[in-house]
Amino acid sequence: MHLARATLMMCQFLVPVIEAQKKKGHYVCVCGSDDPDAQRLRASGIDVFCHHLQRSLNPFAIVREIFRIKKILIEQRIDVIICHTPLGGGVGRIAARLAKTPTVIYFAHGITCAPGQNRLKWLFWYGIEKLLGKLTDAILVMNSYDERLCKDHHFIKNTNKVLRVPGMGVNLDKFQFESDIAAGDQIEKELHIPEGKKILLSIAYLIPQKGVFVFLDAAREICARRDDMYFLLAGKGPFMEKLQAQSREYKLEKYFKLLGWRNDIHKLMRAADIFVLPTWYFEGLPVSILEAMACGKPVIATRHRGCEDAVLDDRTGFLVPVKQVGPLVEKMELLADDQSLREKFGRHGRKRIEKEFEIKYCTDKILTAIEKATVFSDKDKA
Repeated sequence: MHLARATLMMCQFLVPVIEAQKKKGHYVCVCGSDDPDAQRLRASGIDVFCHHLQRSLNPFAIVREIFRIKKILIEQRIDVIICHTPLGGGVGRIAARLAKTPTVIYFAHGITCAPGQNRLKWLFWYGIEKLLGKLTDAILVMNSYDERLCKDHHFIKNTNKVLRVPGMGVNLDKFQFESDIAAGDQIEKELHIPEGKKILLSIAYLIPQKGVFVFLDAAREICARRDDMYFLLAGKGPFMEKLQAQSREYKLEKYFKLLGWRNDIHKLMRAADIFVLPTWYFEGLPVSILEAMACGKPVIATRHRGCEDAVLDDRTGFLVPVKQVGPLVEKMELLADDQSLREKFGRHGRKRIEKEFEIKYCTDKILTAIEKATVFSDKDKA
């Protein structure tokens, strides 16, 4: 069983893994939120069991859902549970131990005690991770920071069970390297961007930690002295209205476009000239960066966990300090003014994705890690 707080996450990232597990003869189901995404998974032939976890730390609600999930695990006689996301990872592991599920795996899409947090917050989440580690047979991680943290601090007893995987992978048929003139023309027409302007794209959940306000401030500084760069921000989140208000205050409505949720990310990627993600969120391995590189786009990201594992500085893009507008502006303008550098970074980025992050390659690595984790725990309990 795969478990996460939101079924959307499993729809977006886990279907290839689930299908590959089923082909190996395993019965695979999921436990997630009861919503249209759950119906989508059911329509594709995947059994879905639902909890009612919300994005909150209400202790009464959490305890209720722990026992709900425990009941599902016992009734379905689950042998291996793979818990995803921080809340799902915590609640799922507690429920699994109460249900005496034989193998409990935490698939960490970013360990909660992340760089950039204040010390007290980091220590709080560190304590939580250490406690939950006592309920965990194996941890799958996506980046070097999480791997070192889990091993050096012994988040689980046997650090050989800290297994690194190269993320969820990128569908290279969808995110293509060849330039798509039609897609570019369509996006430019839709958003009223004059032909020949440089398009800088960011895709993020709209919260400050994703660097969305840094992206906006960089756009403000650039647009104060030039009019050939347009900024697109796709995504939804609680700070949408504040971003819109600040964009109006900066008088950037023409140059800074808030796109909301989009189902055509691959088209946006192929229409863009540069991809930007100035995050300091608790990233695992940002999929948006990998998708941009697959489309042959140079990337500007932060020197931060996950981003450093995806972007090769000065080879597939640039890494800049977190929360600093000046260095971000410098790299944006450098790439906007140098087509040959953009093309060079784009070629190197595409080759890197083909070699290390193609979806089938990553799926095989994840399956191998899950099987290894399961063998480990079976051996330990023998």
